[in-house]
Amino acid sequence: MHVLARAPGKLVVLGEYVVLAGGPALVMAVDRHCVAELRSSDGDVCHMSTVADCSEQRSFGSAEASDVAIVDSVMRRWPRDDVGVWRGRLDSSQLFVTGRKLGLGSSAAALVAWAGAWTAYTRSEDGSAATPSLAELVDLHRTIQAGAGSGLDVAASLHGGVLAYRLVSVDRPEAVSVALPNSVRFVGVSTPRAASTPDLLARFEAWRVAEPAAAAMRLDRMREVAELGVASASAADAAQFLAAVQRYGLELDALGAAIGVDIVTPEHAAIAEVAARAGVTYKVSGAGGGDLGLGFATDDEALEAFAAAVPAGCEVLRLAIDRAGLVIEERAA
Repeated sequence: MHVLARAPGKLVVLGEYVVLAGGPALVMAVDRHCVAELRSSDGDVCHMSTVADCSEQRSFGSAEASDVAIVDSVMRRWPRDDVGVWRGRLDSSQLFVTGRKLGLGSSAAALVAWAGAWTAYTRSEDGSAATPSLAELVDLHRTIQAGAGSGLDVAASLHGGVLAYRLVSVDRPEAVSVALPNSVRFVGVSTPRAASTPDLLARFEAWRVAEPAAAAMRLDRMREVAELGVASASAADAAQFLAAVQRYGLELDALGAAIGVDIVTPEHAAIAEVAARAGVTYKVSGAGGGDLGLGFATDDEALEAFAAAVPAGCEVLRLAIDRAGLVIEERAA
């Protein structure tokens, strides 16, 4: 048997951080993918190839671990004793550039792709091993990341499209398909500074514990803006949507000041100035501290002027929405 699975990366439109407190987020899947491949193999050992910022090869017995965290976590969660010897490949190189991650949710895309491939490859004849659910994948992704993360990147990789995402409870993620207003276009901008999302989330959680009253007030404001952004997207109200995106970007900057980190780095601030001059709405995408930003506009010429003027060292990413999410293809060996 030969299985191929493909899962897209993500861009967070708005709702960063407040989604961890039960607020809504808007996230979209994009056309950069992680690809997982599994096939039966001859010989006595399994072979695993991983491609990300570099390439690595591993060989191990069929009853042994691969020492690839995502691969081993999936196999422990959905074990099968009769799989036999196999050859696997997990390629997330599209989510990296020149040795660094782009901030497109590479670990979530890799998990969703490998879990899809593994459960399809090991599916019993009665079909009882179905593709994992969103809740299962979010839980496993948190386990791999020592409990951190909301799971919105997992939802984008699994379902594709544009999603309104929230945590109804800690173990109950909810993703509802929505759409950006038809007239809204976007480009991504990659900054040269790579961010550490776990470190930023740790600072955020420490702040919530240390200053609960101030945190509650700020998160209430962020929740209000995020709700407005999701509602305006659902109503196809481009003007209100762009206003919400801009306001949320300002809220992220204020949150960074409150927790003592640069969520909006000097690089992002410089890009935002370029965007303002071009008539483009710009904000960081994701936890901040580097990585990606997003420019939105209803005027194609304004967006092109912005893209042409981004500061040196930053890279414009021409990305499109991936509407398919996880795709699994099964072939004869």
